Amino acid sequence: MIFKGYKLAKEIVSQLGLRVAPNKQFVVVQVGDDPISDLYVSKKKEIADELGVNFRHLRLGGDTTEQELIGQIDELNNDLRVGGILVQLPLPAHIDRIKIAKQISKDKDVDGFNFILGEGDFKTYPPTILAIDEILDFYKIKKIGKKILIIGGGFLVGAPLKLFWENKKLQPSVLKQNDTQYAQKIKESDIVIMATGGGGNFSSKDFKSGATVVDASTVSDDGEIRGDIEIENWPEDKNLVPVPGGVGPVTVAELYRNFFDL
Repeated sequence: MIFKGYKLAKEIVSQLGLRVAPNKQFVVVQVGDDPISDLYVSKKKEIADELGVNFRHLRLGGDTTEQELIGQIDELNNDLRVGGILVQLPLPAHIDRIKIAKQISKDKDVDGFNFILGEGDFKTYPPTILAIDEILDFYKIKKIGKKILIIGGGFLVGAPLKLFWENKKLQPSVLKQNDTQYAQKIKESDIVIMATGGGGNFSSKDFKSGATVVDASTVSDDGEIRGDIEIENWPEDKNLVPVPGGVGPVTVAELYRNFFDL
């Protein structure tokens, strides 16, 4: 079966709509002119407008230096009118995303970078991690006692998701590309999270009957967003949270829940 994220995202946004929006700005800082980033920012603004959130899109040139971006974030950290800061990824190659992530105040960290970095005290979890976890709960996919596999242990999804679930007493494994039992481990797993970063070519045949697969990878393919999984002819005996329309809409909803809760 195909599990979309729109219904859960709508529920989260509807719940937030019953609350009074924070009387502060939600600031998205974007460096450069990546068309896919433009799409993501427009989706965030759409939800902000629906919730009555004061949304500010701060676009910086692609030649912005790392130090200039750090200076801009410091300014936002100290601006009492600002309640949430999101630096839109990816950043240009000359800017170290970890340095930038470390710069964001935990009090305005809607993207959960402080949790990802293991900086000790933190106030939010990464929205993508929350989205993956809650989609599984929403569709009544049991995690306890299941063989959970995360493909890719990256900065944004794989590593923090593993930690998040370990804190919930689950035992996920991370699969790296050079693993000699790569295909076998995928085939044996009950829940598989695709977190390769995008561009993989997996089909339903790679997973066992009864498996639940969450595609959390995105890549631009001729201007279209796609993940790691071939969606066409997906069978009824396996579950798929696809790209697009799966984790993405819920991630945006969770982002605003973080903002309301900060």
